Amino acid sequence: MISERRLSDLTRLRGLLPLRHLGDAEFDNLTRHADIETRDPARELFRCGPDDDWLFYLLEGELRVLDAQSESFQISAGTLEALHPLSPHPKARVQATAVSPIRFVRFPASLLQSQRKPKGGIQVKEAAVGEDELDNELLFAVYQALRDETLVLPTLPDVALRIRTAASDPSKGAEDVANIILTDPALASYCIRVANSAGYGGSTPISDVRSAVTRMGINPTRDFIMAHVVKNLFKTKDPRCTTLMRAAWSHSANIASLCFVLARRMTKVNAEQALLTGLLHDIGVMALVSQLDAFPGLFRSEVTLNTVLHDLRYEVSAMVLRAWRLPEEMVRASCAAEQWFRPAESPYGMTEILQLAHWHDPDHHLAWAEPLPDDDAPVLRALPLDAFTASGRLLIVREAGDELEKLRAILHA
Repeated sequence: MISERRLSDLTRLRGLLPLRHLGDAEFDNLTRHADIETRDPARELFRCGPDDDWLFYLLEGELRVLDAQSESFQISAGTLEALHPLSPHPKARVQATAVSPIRFVRFPASLLQSQRKPKGGIQVKEAAVGEDELDNELLFAVYQALRDETLVLPTLPDVALRIRTAASDPSKGAEDVANIILTDPALASYCIRVANSAGYGGSTPISDVRSAVTRMGINPTRDFIMAHVVKNLFKTKDPRCTTLMRAAWSHSANIASLCFVLARRMTKVNAEQALLTGLLHDIGVMALVSQLDAFPGLFRSEVTLNTVLHDLRYEVSAMVLRAWRLPEEMVRASCAAEQWFRPAESPYGMTEILQLAHWHDPDHHLAWAEPLPDDDAPVLRALPLDAFTASGRLLIVREAGDELEKLRAILHA
């Protein structure tokens, strides 16, 4: 006889990823091997190596996770990250320790390594007439590839790392950063273009990198350079992947431009950090798409392809942003960018700016995106009525039309 508590835990487990895509028989088989356990604060949940053969799901409490560079971050039950298994990963999750009393589920990873199409059970959505069905075999193959590092996380180019290091060094100045940028003629040209753009342009155009860095400031220069180099990280010979990446980049460039304008006019959030957050919030999609040519079968099933991108984009984005040592605020905002019914903070922070940008994105039609909400989303309710136009959009966005177009042109270049 299953206890009421265990039944409740298994019901919650049924809604997690990728378990929600299992058929009833596969899920029942998995739960027969599942252990539901607890840990006290300061006790270890898992460690890379000894626990590689297990999958863990956090049901209650909070964990501190350590990565391969000894950097740590926290994950709480009920968040987007906790929808996914918190298994050991050689780079991203080498150890997890309880911060509070925790309750979790553990079962052998091998149970998810070879799944077949279910004959029944929970699906992403009901298939309409003429619509292809979810291919669980492919779906679970991509999940497994991420877990065993067949899907490789992208690394930043050396020039971006050198600029970030120089920007964080108080003994370095604009000339030091400019000298690094000058090692790459394309970056140098881009830097001057940004400094002469609507956001920074003064009465006199500038033509040298040092003046560009001085005009923008070292940290804004760092963030714009990061935005520029990221676009060139993802290459593929598959034209289908190229089309997807272009769509993802166009969306991210639109969101980044909106974030920059909204942050400058509505909040004390750093505008350049907001721009970079907007540009990288879906970096997981770019990372996934760049390697999907290894799974050609995905392109025979639109439902499966979109499910892979929808389900995994938050997890992969968080892993990439943390691997690049970007602020945890950026990770949290990226994970909450389309969580429309999250309570809005006051005053608005990075997450609210990112959500407002999505609300105004003219290209919000990507198949892996969450649908836009009605006008009653918390991030919209917190604004006064006179902040909106008659059509329901923000006045700020309409008034900044020229600046937005120039920013989009720079980011798309």
